[in-house]
Amino acid sequence: MEINLQAYDERRREILDRLSRIPGRVDSIRLYLKNIEAVKRFSCATWTSRQDVIAAVSSGENTGFAECILSVNCPEASLEPWRTAVSCLLGLDAGRAALENRRHQGEWPEQLVEMMEIALVDLCGKLQGVPSNHLLGLQESKAVCGVHVILSDQMDEVAESAQWARQEGKAAYIKVKLFGDTRLDCEVIRTVRRYCSPEETFLIGDVNCGYRPDARAGVSLEWIARQLDQLREAGLDACEDPAFLEIPEWVELQKRVAPLQLIPDYPMRGSRDSIKRICRGMGGIYNIHPDSAGSIIDAVILAGRIRELGAGLMVGDDSLVGPSASIWQQLASGLGARWVEATEKRRESDFYYRCVNDLATDSTHNPIFIQWKKGFGINLDEARLAREVDSTVEVKR
Repeated sequence: MEINLQAYDERRREILDRLSRIPGRVDSIRLYLKNIEAVKRFSCATWTSRQDVIAAVSSGENTGFAECILSVNCPEASLEPWRTAVSCLLGLDAGRAALENRRHQGEWPEQLVEMMEIALVDLCGKLQGVPSNHLLGLQESKAVCGVHVILSDQMDEVAESAQWARQEGKAAYIKVKLFGDTRLDCEVIRTVRRYCSPEETFLIGDVNCGYRPDARAGVSLEWIARQLDQLREAGLDACEDPAFLEIPEWVELQKRVAPLQLIPDYPMRGSRDSIKRICRGMGGIYNIHPDSAGSIIDAVILAGRIRELGAGLMVGDDSLVGPSASIWQQLASGLGARWVEATEKRRESDFYYRCVNDLATDSTHNPIFIQWKKGFGINLDEARLAREVDSTVEVKR
């Protein structure tokens, strides 16, 4: 393993060295905060709102964009701490700023580091006139489908959403939130299957560890396996984070519940650390999760490790609605992911779409349409964006 990890470290250094040579001083950083009110139900919590941040990093006439979630259920959240933090990137060449940003891993919130890195890599691609995927060493692209996600324990809402996905051509991959209640979870699965057959829909369930919320829950692996067998019989194809599991338990549980495919998510966070922990056999598909990866550079390196372990790869979501959804779609294509969950959202992305001048992706198509452009191909009307959001801060030279 050490030899393999050394090889991955070398690949990371190659990407960072490539970026470090890109000139173009960062002269302005804007952060836009939008409070999105939308109820999302999970086994572990309920969101009533989330505070979405869009970053714009400029060098002359070029601007890189990105996005992350600042907080959940905190509509009073302030951008001031982040404004103060990112001011240290001003005056540096864009590539050097990306390296400086990484120095704050473990100090700044993971999603802030990730967002600023994405914006800087977007900016570097625009400054160089090449797709940013190429700067990350991703030269190829593969067709990738977006996942339609259903976040509800109300069967009428589940039914409506499944029917909408089928009518709109988005039913190839559907993900439902499950709740650690076998009877309820089976009802959710059967409701989707009423409209979307196994022949046309690969159905994923995300339990958020609902069948064993923590290591002290005293729930046996045998009992968890029995619950997952019932979910598979109800029509589930893959299960993400069924329970809190130690690494050896992931391997054993996958053996017990096959052909149901497990999808480890929480063990994959953040990418720079999980590469040291994961092993073969934890599941059929491994998840790289936006806003928790901590770095798209580290995520690219982690994807290589996942392929070495013989597993499939998916790209998750953190309820993104804007630039980073498009960017993770492009990354998913370059990484050869089976699907990408990070797609723009019905109604929630409306404010963002009103500000779009140009996008490289169109997630209304499945597979997602991608037209490769400079950087990540995002061009926003920032004057309009400033009117659409709830608050804005700027730091500049």
